[in-house]
Amino acid sequence: MSIQEIEKRIIKEAEAEASKIKKDAQEKIQQLEKVHAQKKEEIRAGLTREAQHKAEEVKKSYLVPARLKARKALLEEKQKILGKIYNEIKREKKLSAAEIGKIREESEIKAAHILFGAQK
Repeated sequence: MSIQEIEKRIIKEAEAEASKIKKDAQEKIQQLEKVHAQKKEEIRAGLTREAQHKAEEVKKSYLVPARLKARKALLEEKQKILGKIYNEIKREKKLSAAEIGKIREESEIKAAHILFGAQK
């Protein structure tokens, strides 16, 4: 065998080995890219869930106090209306404060029984 043939053979074997190394590297790169894409998707999904959860908490932090304030205002208005009604009954029937207080208490107890059921 001549030196040229030996060189060609070495070059051919080196090219084959380089091709194999390149192919293995490409496969590993594809595997890494797949794993990276999966992890990226997991992280994205996790961050999305976390953002939605935080947004819901913020929403609740604004809505709950606003609803409580609205309910309180509504209850206060209802109490004002009931107060006016009882004052009008007191004036029309010429009742004492104690008498109207007793009537109010009795009617509110009856309303509570109707709304929340009789307590035994």
